[in-house]
Amino acid sequence: MSFFKQVEGEACVLVENGVYRQCDVYTRDGYLYGKLGSGFVRLYADGATTKAKCRIVHLSWTGSLFRDTLGRLCSLDADGAKTSVGCAASRLFLEGRS
Repeated sequence: MSFFKQVEGEACVLVENGVYRQCDVYTRDGYLYGKLGSGFVRLYADGATTKAKCRIVHLSWTGSLFRDTLGRLCSLDADGAKTSVGCAASRLFLEGRS
């Protein structure tokens, strides 16, 4: 178990109830999170997050992304990182919610 670490130069755009916010991206134990207010939301490969009515619109990421068996976005360092979702993060959300 580790603390949240900000990923330098990476950001995501989250929309919650029609309000768009640009947020910093963090990692914890290899999993990706977005900073939302004073807390963090976990990011999923289908564009969902752990917060109700909040989803990912855009994610900037350098390098390869992976997802575990539950669809959580992660780096190769995460336990359970299985499926590569490609280098271009924008391809992640084509199958996700609109």
